[in-house]
Amino acid sequence: MRYSIVASKYVRALLNIAKKFNKVEEYQVLFEVLNGLYSNFSSFLNNPTEKLEKKLYFINLAFQEILKNEKKIAIDEIFQSFIKIVFRNKRQRYIPQMMVLYKYAAIESENKIPVKVISATKLSVEEEKMLEEFVEKYVNRKPVFEEEIDESLIAGVIIEFAGQMLDVSVKGRLEKIGREVFSLRKG
Repeated sequence: MRYSIVASKYVRALLNIAKKFNKVEEYQVLFEVLNGLYSNFSSFLNNPTEKLEKKLYFINLAFQEILKNEKKIAIDEIFQSFIKIVFRNKRQRYIPQMMVLYKYAAIESENKIPVKVISATKLSVEEEKMLEEFVEKYVNRKPVFEEEIDESLIAGVIIEFAGQMLDVSVKGRLEKIGREVFSLRKG
């Protein structure tokens, strides 16, 4: 996914405020809720015939309903203002991009690095520690893992970080052997 300049400007502004008021993690949760609302109700939220006030009223009601059982997280005036600005400027279609950008920007603002780990099974504590040490040695920053299970890998992992991908899975090795064999047969 290519991220827009528009989305990054909104994210940078919100992240600066979130850091100032120590609400970085809280806003990430609120962003996930907002993205869920947008994903499920995008036809209504993008409808130009619906009034802005009606959309904002709907979002506020939905947030209250979704967060009513959450004791530590509530939508505050700052995040409500952020939503108003996004919708007033008709930038709501960028909400999914903003959520992803916010997540990564929040991680990087703490001098950490997001690392996507795809494995055939859930990683053990020892395996996570080993991967953490490897990433730290490579980029000199503490990793924040986003784990994904893909049983088709058979065994091993695929690691993505710092614009690089390292495939040490059985599936990846078998595909590489297959490509080499195929290229030998052509030549």
